[in-house]
Amino acid sequence: MDTPASEVLVPLIVFTAAFGMFYIWVTARHRQRMAMIEKGLATAEPPSEADQFRSLKFGLLGIGAGIGLLLGYLFQTYAMVNGQDNPLPYFVMVAICGGAALVGHHLIVRRQAGK
Repeated sequence: MDTPASEVLVPLIVFTAAFGMFYIWVTARHRQRMAMIEKGLATAEPPSEADQFRSLKFGLLGIGAGIGLLLGYLFQTYAMVNGQDNPLPYFVMVAICGGAALVGHHLIVRRQAGK
């Protein structure tokens, strides 16, 4: 086999870690519920307030990330010296535009709550 060990081990370790965290979360939740049943407490889930603006938030974040990728491409293409292949403009522009989209979401929700 000509495959380096890192090409096999790294994905295996990442998958194992993700599976382990999920398993611990599920078992801890199950133990907590069983303890509540033994003590005679209510086992119903606490009511969670649904975010009625969730789709707006994720939509604006997706649009902001897309615009950030476009601006990163334009910045790398036209502003970088010698056309260097550098991923930094992409990360910076996605962070800036995604953050601006979340701030815009906050302003929209605050305006709606004020009515």
